[in-house]
Amino acid sequence: MTPSSQLAGSGVLAAAALLKWPEAEALRLGELQFLLSPEVKTFLNDLPQLLRRLPTVTTRERRWSEDRIDGAIQWGPTAAARASSGNSRLYVSESAQRNYQAPEGELMVAVLDSVVRTAQETGWADKVQRGWASVQVRNRLDTAQRLQGHSVLAGIERNRPADRVISKIRSGRDAVRFASLLAAYDKLVRLVEQVDRESIREAIEDAGLVTSIDSTLFELLVTFQVINCLRTNSWTMHPFYTFGGKVKSEGRHPDGRQLQLWYQSAPKQLLGGNLYRQILASHRVARIRDLRPDLVLHWDSPSGDERWLLIECKQTSGQAQKVARDALTDLFTYRRVFDPALATVRAPYGLGVIWGEGLDPAVNEEIVLCTPDTLAQAVRQIVV
Repeated sequence: MTPSSQLAGSGVLAAAALLKWPEAEALRLGELQFLLSPEVKTFLNDLPQLLRRLPTVTTRERRWSEDRIDGAIQWGPTAAARASSGNSRLYVSESAQRNYQAPEGELMVAVLDSVVRTAQETGWADKVQRGWASVQVRNRLDTAQRLQGHSVLAGIERNRPADRVISKIRSGRDAVRFASLLAAYDKLVRLVEQVDRESIREAIEDAGLVTSIDSTLFELLVTFQVINCLRTNSWTMHPFYTFGGKVKSEGRHPDGRQLQLWYQSAPKQLLGGNLYRQILASHRVARIRDLRPDLVLHWDSPSGDERWLLIECKQTSGQAQKVARDALTDLFTYRRVFDPALATVRAPYGLGVIWGEGLDPAVNEEIVLCTPDTLAQAVRQIVV
């Protein structure tokens, strides 16, 4: 999961629902994308500068005292207080106090507190892995907690501004200066606070897919990073849809070539002459389930050659070397199982995406291994 693995707003949750994931995982995905979003990064980076010019408001504070006068004496209230108390030495004074309880400050602490709370609730800040996502969540949590202790923000009461007040900030003269704050707030609302939970629940009702949250998130983030890479490489990709029980997306290159992408399913072109199924059937094994890569890409090269790319995502808490070997083993297995379709296909035919960082792809091999931070490089060199 690298900085380029950005999912667009509600499309994250729509995709999670389409792919029939448990509701908790879809909601967790929204929280994770909020934390990893460039809007939150920019907001945290801009915050020290914003604090130097944070608007203030003036409040008036009255004091009843015999020996201390703060500000102007309020003679009317003083006379009333003396009459009611019988104390002729009592004075009521009123002083003007400037503080940072302005709408901009209140919105700032609301967003900052949400970053801290969301990072702690997701649990990603506590992960021991050194993958990009875990490191970024930890870094942003540390930054947000440090800023929470700033003397300016510590003195602001936690009163979140109403929507109409936030609208005034958007249309005010300082809207440009607070653009990063407003952008982070909008991201918070879309991905964390106003998620249409009922719609997601209905979309994933009776879902058969049950998997761990971490591995599921990793698969989805890799999936959308691949799509982003394809778009960067001039492929126009369409939204996911379901057809014949398979989740699929399609793309088109400016030169007219077509590309198909399947998630967690194997297309008929691969399944023809499936050796895995044939052997199990000959032994009368019941309930045969086809082996399926996490992602399958099919397209034609500029010279007209048919190309396949099977992508396997591996995210575990084990050593990177073992995870890489597991991905390699699975991809070699797919090569044998889908031999009728892959026998004449130009290499590479397999791509293993390993949890971690710093694994450079060697695209001159039959199988390419990479980490999320080098996935874009691998896709750019293979899918041409």
